[in-house]
Amino acid sequence: MKKIMNTAESFVYDMCHGLAAAHPELEFVEKFKIVKKKEIDANKVSLISGGGSGHEPAHAGFVGKGMLDAAVCGDVFASPSQVQVYNAIKKCATDKGVLLIIKNYSGDCMNFNNAMADAQEDGIKVDAVYVNDDIAVKDSLYTVGRRGVAGTVLVHKCAGAAAQQGKDLAEVKRVANKVIENVRSFGFAFTSCTVPAAGHPTFEIGDDEMEFGVGIHGEPGRFREKIDYSKGTFSDDLARRIITDLEEDLKLKSGEEIVLLINGFGGSPLQELYILNNSVNKALAADGVKIHRTIVGNFMTSIDMAGASITVLRVDSELKSLIDYAVATPALTWGAAMSEQAEAALEAVNAIGRALGYVPQAEVAKKAAVKIAAEEDDANAVYEVEGVPVVGETINTAAFVQIVDKMADIVIENEVPFCEADKMGDGDFGMSIAKGFRQLKADWATRKKGDIGEFLVSCSEVIKEYCGGASGPIWGSAFKYAGKAMLGKKEVNLADIALLFTEANRGVYETGKKSFGKGAEIGDKTLVDALKPCAMALTKAAEEGKKLQKGLELGAKAAHEGAEATKTHVATLGRAGTVGERSIGYPDAGAHGLDVIFNELAAYIKKM
Repeated sequence: MKKIMNTAESFVYDMCHGLAAAHPELEFVEKFKIVKKKEIDANKVSLISGGGSGHEPAHAGFVGKGMLDAAVCGDVFASPSQVQVYNAIKKCATDKGVLLIIKNYSGDCMNFNNAMADAQEDGIKVDAVYVNDDIAVKDSLYTVGRRGVAGTVLVHKCAGAAAQQGKDLAEVKRVANKVIENVRSFGFAFTSCTVPAAGHPTFEIGDDEMEFGVGIHGEPGRFREKIDYSKGTFSDDLARRIITDLEEDLKLKSGEEIVLLINGFGGSPLQELYILNNSVNKALAADGVKIHRTIVGNFMTSIDMAGASITVLRVDSELKSLIDYAVATPALTWGAAMSEQAEAALEAVNAIGRALGYVPQAEVAKKAAVKIAAEEDDANAVYEVEGVPVVGETINTAAFVQIVDKMADIVIENEVPFCEADKMGDGDFGMSIAKGFRQLKADWATRKKGDIGEFLVSCSEVIKEYCGGASGPIWGSAFKYAGKAMLGKKEVNLADIALLFTEANRGVYETGKKSFGKGAEIGDKTLVDALKPCAMALTKAAEEGKKLQKGLELGAKAAHEGAEATKTHVATLGRAGTVGERSIGYPDAGAHGLDVIFNELAAYIKKM
């Protein structure tokens, strides 16, 4: 791996600092990895998007006039945490409201939805839309729904223009959903990409092969095929195939008008994107489809992956005017910049607003800073555990704390193997959870340790914020639900541990249900395939009066068998949900991770 970088851990931070330094109208809020406008306009709807890094210039490159007000940056290919998103909402909240533009990936939906719920509880006006333009995901029966890909950029553009024009939250949301209903994308890849923390390509592909229908995280596509240059029409034939699929899915007719986006994935030179654009133009012209505007370049990339995607947006007079509306961001700029007279007029309007009772942003920021300082003082308190570790037929608080510390070590030690096991997902599973548990060890002294329940709930706060992607809300909820069930307990027996695991599973289920309307069950090919059998085995062992160690061994065995069974399952939810039957033959990464963790912990407890 050869990359311009310092460390994999500082990769996203260094990039965001560099972006803000190049564009002084923006600022980088390092604590929560938020790139935002320095000045938030209190008299317009704020737009927030974001997701995993690695798609640059998306999403931070689209923060500016006429597009986003803030972008929340996760680790590479991993969703930002709900804590990050929640703080972005707070920093951008206005009386006109906030609209979240969310790509339809499990981690993004979970973290953005949970953050939105938290903000609504605080009285902030906030709503959301979900982009799902990727037609490579054909059959929703075997998926979590279509992925949000390059079409997201056009949603940012039109919704941003509507917000800039002063439209209210409901109207900006309507515009965003109108774009979503009329935009479709399809991508292909010649190579994989290399996640900095992994140090090697996410998947292997032959020099003469192409992945057809690939996602923006290097996920596998519809199928893989040989590249044929022998006829001398490869680009034209590829464009023809993709345009036909896009037209059929969108029910696009001759005489209709579109905006065309030719998007590079980061590794293909611009000259090849223009060649593809030429081929696409010929295919559209043959079908009688008119092009209102063409946009060519790297807008929603996949780090250094060679390949591209084609996006078409059906437009009418309303969407054409919003697409053409002036925009000024690091990655997209056209139209006249706002004149000094217009800026002065806008400030005059703002002054009138303040006179009518709008709270100045400086005062809001000052109050927020005082509140944050108080919260940070509490977060920095140090807690000691009482007594010494004791394990017999019960486990006391000190021993339980030691076991969770060992769990963190297991996760960190398996970071790379867990990434390698994530063959049908984004390849970032190990990195996502290791980041959270590494932070948990760093914050160990600040975790409350009065009893086992209090300790688990305290751990959940760190896990929820620092585990990347969907792992944050999933693992965080598991710890939180388990902790609430154990509140007040300073020692636990086998029956208690069975309840702890049962509640952890319920936390995972409820988080999925809240985010997608459906919680994971055994057979969906998620970590529940290991977690729930483990909980059931522990419960049965406790009911049969088994000794503690025997019960733990039976639970670990059930977790292993459940994880192994996922090799035969078609993914319907979770990390591999978008690839359906192509996931057969591979274990679910989350279930495999729990298998390793539970079995190593059972062996560790036996020696305590």
